[in-house]
Amino acid sequence: MFKAVIFDVAGVLTEGIGAILLEAAAEIEGDLDQLAEALIPVFMGEGDSDVAGHRLERGEITLDFFLSSLGEVEREAWTILHPSSEKFFGDNLQPKPEMHDFVAKIKQAGFKTGLISNNVKEWQPAWDKVIPERELFDVTIFSSEVGCRKPSPEIFNIALRELDITPQEAIFLDDFPAMAQGAREIGIHAIDVHDHSLAIEETRTLLQM
Repeated sequence: MFKAVIFDVAGVLTEGIGAILLEAAAEIEGDLDQLAEALIPVFMGEGDSDVAGHRLERGEITLDFFLSSLGEVEREAWTILHPSSEKFFGDNLQPKPEMHDFVAKIKQAGFKTGLISNNVKEWQPAWDKVIPERELFDVTIFSSEVGCRKPSPEIFNIALRELDITPQEAIFLDDFPAMAQGAREIGIHAIDVHDHSLAIEETRTLLQM
């Protein structure tokens, strides 16, 4: 029997991050090929490693240090990735109201709720604007705060311990297949979020709501 539902942030509780990054890069007329080569392996790549972007999401280096490692695209990347920039992509991140409402309904139905997000410490204020009230979650796990990131088993295990549940009692929603697979590998029932309405219905069915 399922006891908890755990949500990713970008792409699940919000619109997809990839399109927003692309729009931000196009708006500044950046070199899309070079920016994609520098950023896609970080924010849309699989696995967990010691590349600068993954270290950034684990809170091991600062955003400024990460940007300084990007060479020719440093300035363009700063323009779209730094909260101090007027073109910061995070200012355009929009919530998905239907998912926010669903979190509240799950909570009202008596299930535990959690949040696991690979995030950048300097982006946290932007993230806080587009997620439901923290009080709706029993557990909120951000990679830069706990020092590990999806799809590493460690970050899922932290959430399970804090929720006091087994993997088989959890449902996890993520829009990135590699992250959902990371959850499956430790026994969590993961749902790939491609369509928010379908993901909500699938979760409802599993919870028998």
